[in-house]
Amino acid sequence: MDAADLDYRARTQSGCIPPHLVSRLLELGHAETVEFWAGRGEWFCARECARLLGEQGRRAEALEMLAPYLATGWWTATRTTAELLEIWGRADEAIVLTRARMEVGHPLALEFSARLLARHGRSDEAFTLLQPHIDDWFLAAALVDVAEGAGRDEKAAELLAARIPDEHRLSVVLSRPRSRHGDRFARHDP
Repeated sequence: MDAADLDYRARTQSGCIPPHLVSRLLELGHAETVEFWAGRGEWFCARECARLLGEQGRRAEALEMLAPYLATGWWTATRTTAELLEIWGRADEAIVLTRARMEVGHPLALEFSARLLARHGRSDEAFTLLQPHIDDWFLAAALVDVAEGAGRDEKAAELLAARIPDEHRLSVVLSRPRSRHGDRFARHDP
């Protein structure tokens, strides 16, 4: 398996069994067919099999199902595995998994890791991770989201305000009071 190929097929849903067909196969009772194709590199089949195995309490088997995909370093497999771990109450393992991808520089891993940390009572750590990346709007949005839990709303506001270029700042101009109808209806004395 190759991460680039997996990513292309998942994004375009071409050259693969698409998710709606996987769902339909499962609805019609063809779980064995879905499992067969999951073992042959069909991501959407593997994802659904892992989810179902997890629901049946067969979590080790679910992780085994995702392992070949995870081994490629493909972010979607990492995220899916982390989400399952979190659902199963294994947030610390999910954090370790996503942090490993974050440390090799995957762009989406930092945002996901920070939000995961925040959901599990580690908002201050999440804020600290995101703070150096305030210039990236996507990560800045995540910083704002985790700031409340960290009790650092004011710090987030300061960081964002410092990034506003001077030419985009509004200056406050004090002028005479306007009538309640605006200047158009204001009384003008000669």
